[in-house]
Amino acid sequence: MIRSRLSPGAAESFLRARFHRAFSSTARVGEAKTWSLGTVIERGDADFKLTLEQAKATPVLVDFYADWCGPCRMLAPILKEAVAEEPPKTVLVKINVDDSPATAAEYGVSALPTVAVFKNGALVDQFVGLRDDKFVREFIAKNA
Repeated sequence: MIRSRLSPGAAESFLRARFHRAFSSTARVGEAKTWSLGTVIERGDADFKLTLEQAKATPVLVDFYADWCGPCRMLAPILKEAVAEEPPKTVLVKINVDDSPATAAEYGVSALPTVAVFKNGALVDQFVGLRDDKFVREFIAKNA
């Protein structure tokens, strides 16, 4: 058995940071647009506003979620599939509320999952809770 020299909390933080760097497409503040329609990107407190500015009139679907949230994990593949549907009309931005509490608080996120649509940097529509595929597709079509 291999023993770690890190405390359990430090080990979890280390692994989370490694995973985030390896699999996230999070841009640094001021970095050029790194996404296209139909994609899923992770954002946080530091770069969410920049993403909205770059999107301009393009609708941005935002999934406010938490890793521990069961309904969030069930909704994620429905959102991803709906956003990737041809022709792509929007981009899906995922915001982990545990890692980005300021953004969640700014938009009044008090229950999970919360899915919101932004256009021109402004919140235009949202729903809260687990919804089925049909509802999600209609929600995107209505706001795209």
